[in-house]
Amino acid sequence: MSSAKKDETINLRMDAKTRDVISRAAAVAGKSVTSFMTEAAYSSAQRELLDQRFVGVDATVFDAVETLLSEPARANSRLVELFRSNRAWID
Repeated sequence: MSSAKKDETINLRMDAKTRDVISRAAAVAGKSVTSFMTEAAYSSAQRELLDQRFVGVDATVFDAVETLLSEPARANSRLVELFRSNRAWID
């Protein structure tokens, strides 16, 4: 986020428990409650807006994708092998 002049105000009402959790999280992050909440809200707003993006394609592309999606699923032998293995997954 930019460091533009901050001259807008938003008032919020919340219960004390919620306020305490936010305050503790802000302290752990080394931020003010205002900064913490602004960044969290901004990040959430960006994700929400990105989920609403419309991707427009011409009819030829749409038809090609629709045809591919309507075909029966085919197993990928390498994925089948992977899913059958008993590997210990590492994060």
